[in-house]
Amino acid sequence: MIKTMKKYFILSFIFGLTFLSLAQQTDQVYIIPIKGVIDLGLSGAVKRILKEAKENNPQAIILEIDTFGGRADAAVEIADALEDIKPIKTVAFIDDQAWSAGALIALACEEIIMSSGASIGSAEPRALGFGQKDELTDEKTLSAIRTKFKALAEANHHPLNLALAMVDKETELKLIKLKEENLIVTSQEFEELKNKYKEKEIQIIKTINPKGRLLNLTAKEAKEYGLAKEVVSTQNQLLKFLGLENIFLRETRLNWSENLVRFLTHPIVSPLLLILGFLGIFFELQMPGWGISGTFGLVCLGLFFWGHYLVGLATMQEILIFVLGIVLLLLEIFVIPGFGLAGISGIGCILLGIYLSLIKHPLTTSRLQVNRALYTLSFVLLAVMVIIIITWRFLPKTGLWKRIVLNFSESKKEGFNAGSSREGLLGKTGKTLSSLRPSGRAEIEGETFDVISEGKFIEEGKVIKVIKVEGNKIVVKEG
Repeated sequence: MIKTMKKYFILSFIFGLTFLSLAQQTDQVYIIPIKGVIDLGLSGAVKRILKEAKENNPQAIILEIDTFGGRADAAVEIADALEDIKPIKTVAFIDDQAWSAGALIALACEEIIMSSGASIGSAEPRALGFGQKDELTDEKTLSAIRTKFKALAEANHHPLNLALAMVDKETELKLIKLKEENLIVTSQEFEELKNKYKEKEIQIIKTINPKGRLLNLTAKEAKEYGLAKEVVSTQNQLLKFLGLENIFLRETRLNWSENLVRFLTHPIVSPLLLILGFLGIFFELQMPGWGISGTFGLVCLGLFFWGHYLVGLATMQEILIFVLGIVLLLLEIFVIPGFGLAGISGIGCILLGIYLSLIKHPLTTSRLQVNRALYTLSFVLLAVMVIIIITWRFLPKTGLWKRIVLNFSESKKEGFNAGSSREGLLGKTGKTLSSLRPSGRAEIEGETFDVISEGKFIEEGKVIKVIKVEGNKIVVKEG
C-alpha cells in the first residue's frame, strides 16, 4: 500500500512538473526588437531568437519595429525565418518607422499594429552606404523586391496594392466606391472597372498615391485602408487588443557579441576599418622596424574580416585570398627588386578578398549588393589615396614627422649621425642602405643618415644624390 502511494506520488509529481513546464512554454509572448539599420548581424540574431521561440511554442511573437531600412537581403532572411515558424502568430508592432526593409519585415507578419505617430512605406531599394550614391538600382532588383512584397502581402492577407505602391513609384492608387463597397485599386484596374460598370455604380473617393511617388502611410491611414489592424499608444494597449494582457512577456535582446558584430559590419564602420587598416600598414612601411602603426592597421583589418566572417559574408576563402595578397605585396617590397608581377598580383588579391567579403553570394547576388560592394571599395581606395597625398604634402614639414621618421637616432657604433648639422651634405652622393619608401637609410660621406626620397621608390644599393637639406631633413634622388 505504501509502495503504491509512493509510486502514485512520484508519478503525480512528474506529471505536475511536465504540465507546469508546458504551461510555461506556451503561456508566453516573445518580444523581438527590430531597431536601427537592418543588417546581416541583426538578421542572424533574429533567426536565433525565432529558432528558440519555435522550440518553446509561444502564443505569439511580436516584432517591435523602428527602422529607416537597410540591407534587402537581411530583411528577406528575417521574412523567410518568420515564414518558417508558422503557425505561431506573428505581429509587427511599428513603434515609429517601418520604412524600406522595415516595411518588408512588417508585411512578413500576420498582423500589423502601429503606434500613433508611426509610419510605414517608402520601400524602393537604393544602394546606400558610406560613400555611396543614393541612386535607384536596376530593374532586375526592383522586380525581385516587388515580387517579394507581393508574395508576403498575399501570404499574410495584407492589401496587395498598398504593398506594391510602397516599392514601385509607378503604381498610382485610388480609393473608389463600387456600388456599396470601398476598394483600393490601381489606375489601370480603375479603367477596367469603368468599362464593366455604369458611371453611377463607380466613383473615385480620393487618390491615395499619385504616380511618381512611393507610398508612405501614417498609422491613421494604414488603419483606414486596412493595412494596420489597430493604432495603440502603449504596449499594454497592444497586448490588450491581442488578448495577451495576462501572458508572460519574454523581451529578447541581442547579446553583446551580436551587437559587436552589428557595429563592425555597419555600413559606416566597416569602410572606416579598411581605411584605418590600410593607412596603418602604409605608414608602418615608412619607418624602420615594426611598431604601433602596423599593429593598429592589422587589428583594424582583422576586425573587418572577423565581423564579416561571423555574419556569413566573408569565408575562409576570402580571408586566405586577402592574406595571400598581403604576403605577395610584402615579398615585392622586401625581397623582390623593382615592382612587377608579385606586387600587381598582391594588390589584386587584396582588392578581390575585400570585394568578396562585402557580398554574400558572388555568383547570384543582385546588382544592388554588387553596387554596394563596388561603391564601398572605391570609396575606401579613394579615401586612402587622398589621405596619403595630403599627408605627403603637409606632414613632412611638421616637427612630428621629423621626430617619427627622420630624426630616429641609432648608436654611434653603427655609424649613425642623426642630430648634427647637415648643410654640407647638399649635392653629395651616397648609396642607399635600405629601400626608400620614401624614407629609409643611406650612407653619405662615410656616415649613415635617415633620408627621404623626393617621392619615388628607390631600391637598396642604389646611388643617390642629396638635392635638399632642411634642418635634419635630407631629401635625395636616384642618380
